[in-house]
Amino acid sequence: MRGDEPSGTRDVETHPTHTTVYTPQSTRFSARRASPKRRIASSGIFPPPCARLRTQDRAAALRATVGLEEAHVRFLLVNPFYPLSEMPSPPLGIGYLAASLQRAGIEVRVYDLVVTRHSPEKLAAIMARFQPDIVGATAVTMTFTSAISVLEEAKRIDSRVVTACGGAHVSFCAEQTLRAHPALDVVALGEGEETIVELCDAVLGKRSLRSVSGLCFRDGEELVNTGSRPGFLDVNGLPLPARDVGPLMRYRALSTPISMTTSRGCPFQCIFCVGRKLVGAKIRWRDAHSVVDEMQQLAGLGFVQINVADDLFTAKKSHALAVCDEIIRRGLKVSWVSFANVNTVDVPLLERMREAGCTTVSFGLESGNMEILKTVRKGTRPAGMIEAVKACKEAGILATGSFIVGLPGETAETLRETLALSDRLAELGANTGFHMLAPFPGTAVREEADRYKLKIFTDDWSQYHANHAITETPGADRARQELIAQTFEQAGERAFWELAEQVERGTASEAQRAQFARIERAGVYYDMMMQDLVETRGSFRTANAEISRAQALGLFTREVQAATGRAETAVRHALEYGFEQGFLQYESRHGLCSFRFTDSAVSLDVTEVARVTPPIAASIQASASP
Repeated sequence: MRGDEPSGTRDVETHPTHTTVYTPQSTRFSARRASPKRRIASSGIFPPPCARLRTQDRAAALRATVGLEEAHVRFLLVNPFYPLSEMPSPPLGIGYLAASLQRAGIEVRVYDLVVTRHSPEKLAAIMARFQPDIVGATAVTMTFTSAISVLEEAKRIDSRVVTACGGAHVSFCAEQTLRAHPALDVVALGEGEETIVELCDAVLGKRSLRSVSGLCFRDGEELVNTGSRPGFLDVNGLPLPARDVGPLMRYRALSTPISMTTSRGCPFQCIFCVGRKLVGAKIRWRDAHSVVDEMQQLAGLGFVQINVADDLFTAKKSHALAVCDEIIRRGLKVSWVSFANVNTVDVPLLERMREAGCTTVSFGLESGNMEILKTVRKGTRPAGMIEAVKACKEAGILATGSFIVGLPGETAETLRETLALSDRLAELGANTGFHMLAPFPGTAVREEADRYKLKIFTDDWSQYHANHAITETPGADRARQELIAQTFEQAGERAFWELAEQVERGTASEAQRAQFARIERAGVYYDMMMQDLVETRGSFRTANAEISRAQALGLFTREVQAATGRAETAVRHALEYGFEQGFLQYESRHGLCSFRFTDSAVSLDVTEVARVTPPIAASIQASASP
């Protein structure tokens, strides 16, 4: 179930608190009249566990008895856990999926585990409140373990819900995934915007599941794969991502960028990349006016940066120039970054991009060894990498580059070549980093591992985060690869502590102080989110008079400091900044002083459900059952 799916940075697969007391007799649940769709869910057409999906003849009979034409579907979209170290951004793929569902009249909510602590009790309370018919997650390989865990929990909470998963990972191991996880009902293959809308039609009985292209599901003992959808998805026909269904303000608190795309597809054939296989080699370009309309919309949301997450923004120079020209024509002041191949940039293009607000261009460099670059079908040369970085420097744009350690043919000598190239690029002003090879399902490097003399040590998908070695070559064992990763990680840690010392000594520049403040604030807010501190410790009841926001802030600061162990001044500064920027709110009413994140009215508010204890959560679920 993939919308667009890029992460906040380079996708590793491509390279106020309101106090509510819940009781079994709570009118929020027990007095609610069952909707047509809930009666559908309880009719037995989806017997638990979902061994056989609804057929047209059964649906026809049901339509005649319960007025199925009036029914609608509720869809709970799950954004699985993704570590802060990977610089996540508000989920773009889910935004596209949500927009497509909304356009079809389907009610959507998002449960985002990147910015809230997950627990079975919280999920149970959310499902009791929203009563979804479908719970679906989209996942890349490193997030699949989190995604399937939540879907399995959803099935245990309510065996009647349809569980669905899509994304880059399951698209290429769908049948394997269904066999391994009986609680999973449906896998969506490839781009999912149209597929999941048709899935909802099948759940309502408007069509058979076998008539929906792009699905894999079990029908009794049979696994049915309906094949890929024909043709290519028209990216200009898609609605803009429904970002208001998610907790945008929490991402703002983390100072992450917000992502968008101007195209889909990639013409290159890198053997370690699953992106081209997922969305195709044919690049589909969005209209430049629509692109800049979206940029203009994002510029008003308060994010510090826009991440143009195309596989290759510069693959077609005329498209890149058209977008830049439209930004400049409108006088739009926006900071953005993009991805490029070193063969697709030159100084005039980069200068235009800089004029339009682009500050950084990221390149997938992969290796400093020419033979490895040929083996992985990169189509680049080390000399071209140097020229691209020089061009960025001349244009006033920061160049960043990513190398992959452990590619086929890797040896101690090729690693030395890569490190030497990294040092050379750093001398030219580029920032470079290293990732371990992760052979994702669907990639040539995994499917032809023997051909490439690559040993893969594990299929534990949670280990596929590219930060430690899970493969080795005859010339580069895991220990040698890990040494590269450790050295790089240690260098990053040293840089941070040097920055911290400069700030403490008062020798840091204004830009350095601002950078350190962002890092420190992000740490405070991430701890608050992962511990539900706003929800569980952000309210104070006073016996007599109202207390001021400053007094309440002092109390909350001490609560956060005690829970996280962070410096009290850092916590206070972070909270005050939250008020200044508008992603944190305070209210005092009838003796209850409460803090809360400022999120959209249609996003799932976890403020109340975070308070639910396991026994109460169980009673909520029981009271919500027909």
